[in-house]
Order: sequence, then C-alpha cells, then structure tokens
Amino acid sequence: MIAMILAGGSGTRLWPYSRTMSPKQFLNLGSSHESLLQDTCRRLDPIVPPEKIVVIGSATHEFELRQQMEQVIPNLKAHQVLLEPQAKNTAPALLWGISTLKNVEADEPVVILAADHLIQAPDRFQEALLQAQQLADEGFIVTFGIKPDRPETGYGYICAGEPCGPGFKVEKFLEKPSQERAEKFVASSQYTWNAGIFMASVRTWKQEFASCAPELAKLFLEEETSTDLLNDEEVSKLFEKSPNISVDYAVMERSNRVTVLPVEMGWSDLGSWESIYQVSEKDENGNVLRGNVISHETSNSLIFSTKKLVTSIGVENLVIVETDDALLVCDLSRSQDVKHLVDTLKESDRHEYKFHTRVLRPWGSATTLLENSVYRVRLLEIEPGRYISRQRHRHRSEHWVIVRGAADVIRGQETHILSENESIHIPRTVTHRLSNSGKISLQVLEIQQGEYLGFDDVERFEESYSNRVQDFDH
Repeated sequence: MIAMILAGGSGTRLWPYSRTMSPKQFLNLGSSHESLLQDTCRRLDPIVPPEKIVVIGSATHEFELRQQMEQVIPNLKAHQVLLEPQAKNTAPALLWGISTLKNVEADEPVVILAADHLIQAPDRFQEALLQAQQLADEGFIVTFGIKPDRPETGYGYICAGEPCGPGFKVEKFLEKPSQERAEKFVASSQYTWNAGIFMASVRTWKQEFASCAPELAKLFLEEETSTDLLNDEEVSKLFEKSPNISVDYAVMERSNRVTVLPVEMGWSDLGSWESIYQVSEKDENGNVLRGNVISHETSNSLIFSTKKLVTSIGVENLVIVETDDALLVCDLSRSQDVKHLVDTLKESDRHEYKFHTRVLRPWGSATTLLENSVYRVRLLEIEPGRYISRQRHRHRSEHWVIVRGAADVIRGQETHILSENESIHIPRTVTHRLSNSGKISLQVLEIQQGEYLGFDDVERFEESYSNRVQDFDH
C-alpha cells in the first residue's frame, strides 16, 4: 500500500497558533509530542512501509516539511517530498503525485490523507485501511465516512446507497447542511461525515481522472512519458495550466465507482478552536487549559498560553489563545469566524497572519525579540555547516554579537572569525555573509537599525539552498 499525505493547507482558522508560514499540520495539537503531520505518518505503521509514504506540500514550507519528515523517516528519499509550485487545491496535487508513481505499481492501492487531522483510535484506522483495500482491489474508489455523533454543520456528508462488500455504494455527496438537515442526517444511519480520506489503486485513480476530469488528466497523464514530473520548472508549467479544483469536485462527485466505508476512529479535522475543544480532555469545570494558565470561576473555555501567564476570572464559553505577538479572545461558538480576522490582517499587510516571532529557515531559525519602526532585535541560530547567503541592505545597518559558537563573517572584502562575546558592525549597502563552520549551533544577536526595516530590503548575490522559497529577510 502507498500513502499520499496532502500537507499544503494554511490552517487560518487556528490563528494565532497556526500561521500561513507555520500552519497547523506542523504543530503539536494532538495527543503526542509530535506534530499532526508526524502523527499522520506514525499511524500508517505497520501497514504502509516508510519508503511508500509520499507527502505533497507547498514550496513555501519546504524546509520545515523536510525537517519534520526526516525525523519520522530518517532515510527519506527526494521523490517522497513533492512541493507544489503554487496552490491549486487538491485535485492537481493528487494527480501529480499519482503520475509520479511507477507503472509496476499500477495495481497497488493508494490512500490519500490530510496531514492535519486527528485520529484518536489508530488501531481502528488501520483496520479500516485493510477493509478499504478489499474495495480498492475490486476497482472502486473508497471514501471514509465518519459516523456522526452530533449534528455538525461544518462538515460535508455522504449518503450511502446499496451495500458493496464491507461498505456501500455512494448515493450522493452533500454540502455543509443547515442545523435542521444536520439533525435529520444524524438520526439516520445512512449518512456519514466526509473525512476526506480516499483510497483506490493507481490504475483506478488514473482511469477516473481521465473519465471525470479529462482536461486536468491530459496535463499530467498524457505528458507522463515526455515530462519529468520531478523537475521543478516543468512541474511549475503544468500547475500554471491546471484549474483550481478539489478532488471532491473533480472526481468523487462525478465518478460512478465511489464507495463509502463507515468508520468510528475518533476523527476530527481540527478545523477550528471549537473542534479542538470538543476532542480535548477537559477539567472538572469543562475547561481545556494548556500552558501557563490559571483560571478562577471559569467554565467551558479553551485557554492556550505559549509563554505569558494567562489568567481568567468569571468567564465562560471563551477561546483565549496567547502567543508571543498576538492574543485571540472570542466566543467559543464563533471560532469559525477567525478566518475572517485573518483575512483582515492579510488585507492590512500585517506580518502576524503569516509569521510567528520564530521563523524556521534553511540555515536554522530567526526569532524576533524586540521591534519598532526604527530597530529590530533578533536571535539568529545557524546550524553547523549552514550559512546565510551573501547579501546587502540599502536602508539599514546590522550589528552582530556572537552569543554562542564561532562565526565566519565576510564583510565587503574582509574576512573575520568571531568568538563568543565578540561583535561586528555591518554598515548599510555593504555586502556580507554569515556562516557556521563549527560543530555546534551558532547563536547571534542581531540588531537591525534604519529608516526602513521591510523584509524585502535585501539584495542577494548567490542562491541560498532553494530558489523556490521567498526568504524571510535573510
């Protein structure tokens, strides 16, 4: 069995914990210490071998994606990470992934999973995979239907028809219903939630894409023999021509070979703070508390703190989420509306919708400690053997203080080796390069000062690691 994990989502409904450049699939929101993406990989054991797992994500998340995957699959191969050049929804991404598989794998089942879902009963999930394989081997597409335990209006539903092996033929897919319709669906055993988990053989996926979405299929399938589907430039051209469409609309709702397998496995798409509240263990007052939190006469609330002490008195039904640079307070029942708040931040060009104060980079990380209109203080952490590309800034100067390790610095035509407690000033317009040739992590306190501190004030003179990623300042 092959597994394809779709990991390109932005997770805006879980702001401020989830950001565009660090969305929920990379965060620890489940029951383990690992991220949702890593949990998704782990629960495939022992049915899917590590070398049969492929993750499809965004090029903007390349380094965090690779880093997390390598932690769970140490021998990760290059072809196991596919990076979308642009977001075109799930159908082009899935078809691209299917098209990269070898012809000898045509009869193997491929399960499609989202990277950011929670499954609290992995043993039942594994049982469902084996049941779904029976239907996939017979040429069907299988969708996992979650038996509903409440009239949820935020999910799509599947209406089951006549029995088919361990599942049922799909009679129809239904959009997110009204409260009244959702209550009727829950009362009937015919309806399940659409979990967005699908399985079919490689051959069936290709046949159904060709039948249901011929224009899209033509781009990827007819070019298989002539196009290098692992070449960034060629794949970018294919995505440029691709429609923006989900696999649900492109194939699932058009195919006559779709079956549904009803399952109970403690599933949630963690699509809002309210959904996290629903699946989390609560204290005696119905609260979900995480981090540095003290509450008094507080009930039925979710309160998360990443650093600061967060206190509450006499409140109920609230979401309170604190991060280094943002605080969210909203009614628990209105948490779906967080996406509208993020849209406002984006329209206002506020960096808080996109970045956390700590941002992972290919060379390490950069953490903003203090910032105003004329200066910014950051802690740079550069891993051994890594470097920041040679560059210059027109509107600001930089001052570096070595906190830990030894730094190799190029400033103009000069070369310097700096140790702990030593510093160097980089005037504006002077080219510079910072690297770590040592054996331990290099930590540098950076003070930026100037009339403009925008992240676009950088001119590079060499490529650093990947030309697919818009660099964060350095």
